[in-house]
Amino acid sequence: MTALGTAYELRSFLRRNGSRSVGSALAVAECLRTIVPSDCLALSVWDPVLGRHRALASSYPAPLTTFLDESMHTDPLFGAVKTTGVPTRVRDLPVRLRRGDIFDLVIGPSGFRDGVTQCLYAPDGRYVGMLNASTLDSRHPDDDTVALLALLGPELGAALDPVPPPEPATARLDDGITEGMLVAPDGRVLPLSARPHVELVGSAALTAAIARVRGPVRHLLVHRDATYALEMYRARSGVVVLHREVAPPAGLTVRELQVLAALADGSSNGEIAGALGVGARTVATHVEHVLAKTGCRNRADAAATAAAWGLLV
Repeated sequence: MTALGTAYELRSFLRRNGSRSVGSALAVAECLRTIVPSDCLALSVWDPVLGRHRALASSYPAPLTTFLDESMHTDPLFGAVKTTGVPTRVRDLPVRLRRGDIFDLVIGPSGFRDGVTQCLYAPDGRYVGMLNASTLDSRHPDDDTVALLALLGPELGAALDPVPPPEPATARLDDGITEGMLVAPDGRVLPLSARPHVELVGSAALTAAIARVRGPVRHLLVHRDATYALEMYRARSGVVVLHREVAPPAGLTVRELQVLAALADGSSNGEIAGALGVGARTVATHVEHVLAKTGCRNRADAAATAAAWGLLV
C-alpha cells in the first residue's frame, strides 16, 4: 500500500479508536513507519500534571526514549519547533539553532542524519503530545512525508486528547422528537429533519432572536397554541434551529405564558389587555396565576424567570 493510502487508513483508524491505549498506539506507530521512513519513531502524550511526556510507543533505544519523555520539552529548540505548528525536519532548522541537548545527546551521538518532530494539538488548541522520527538517511523524510504528517496532525492530536469530542447538537435529530432546520442569512429555510416546523421562522420574535445568535442559545417559544423548546447556534451557512414541542413549564397555560412575556417587556395590565383583546380583570387574574405557579414574588421576579427561560412569544 502507498504511503498516501496508509495515511487515509490511519486517519479512519484514529477516528474510530484513538491512540491513547498501548494497543492502539502500537498500531498507529506501525502505520506511521510506512508513512515516515525512519530508523526510530516515537509517539508521545503530554502529561500536564507531571509536566513531561510519556511515550505510548517508541522504537528509540531506552535512554533516548527517556530523554524524549523527561527532558526534550526543556530544550529551547523544542519550544521553537512547538511554536511553528507544523512538522519540522532537522534540515528545516536554521544552522544557528542546530545545537543544545537534542543535538548533543540524541542526534549527534546516534548518527541521525535527519528527522522530524511534529507537535500535536487537541481541537481546542491544547498541546497534547508529539511525534518524533529519526533517520540515518539524509534523504528522508521528504516533502511528501511532511505533507502527509500535516494531513494527519489534527487526527493524531484529537486521538491523543483525553477529552472526548462533544456530540454535535444535531445528533438529537435522530431521537424521533427533535426537528431541525437551517436558516440561511437570506431567510431561506433548509429542512434538517422530516417534519420541521418551518412556520416558526415566520414569528417576528424568533426572526429577531435568530439575528442575534452568536454562540449556542436556548429559548422557549410560544407560537399559536403550542410551546417549543429551541436550541440555536450559528453554523458556517446560517443558523441551526433545533426544536421540539413541549408542555408549558410550571403548569402555565399558553395564555399565561403570553402574559408572562408581556410582563417581562414591562407592559401594564391595561397594555396587555389591549394586546390580547381581553379585559383588564382577566389579565389581573392571569398575572395572579403566573406569580402563584412560578413562585415569583412580584412582576420583576416574574420577568427574571421569563429571561431565564429565554421566553419568546
